[in-house]
Amino acid sequence: MSQTMLQLLLASKHDSSPSSHSRLGLKIALIALCLTITACSNNRMLRPHKIAIQQGNMITQEMVNRLKPGMTKRQVEFVLGTPLIVDSFNTDQWNYIYTLRVASGRVVQKDLHVLFVDGQLSELTGDYKPNEE
Repeated sequence: MSQTMLQLLLASKHDSSPSSHSRLGLKIALIALCLTITACSNNRMLRPHKIAIQQGNMITQEMVNRLKPGMTKRQVEFVLGTPLIVDSFNTDQWNYIYTLRVASGRVVQKDLHVLFVDGQLSELTGDYKPNEE
């Protein structure tokens, strides 16, 4: 292909008039402006997703209602699960602690302390109260 034919093809595909350059510059400026406004806005949709973080044993009131005085440690563990904290100096006290940190930063904590006497459930204290049946 000759040099002049190549120039004609390029000229026909790309309009190099001053008005087309100014339109292209205007489009680029508008896109940059839109991106800047979007980046600077305080839009919740543009924030990263934060999940709630759960730690510990999730205990429900229904689980606590199933506990009865005189239950063995094994029976209590079957209902509530393995305790989060067992005091090595006092193995007759089990501590169930549940913490939930929600995306807003708020922290919810629930505690249940289980006391055994002679290997049998004696007392429950904390944020959950057993049914009085």
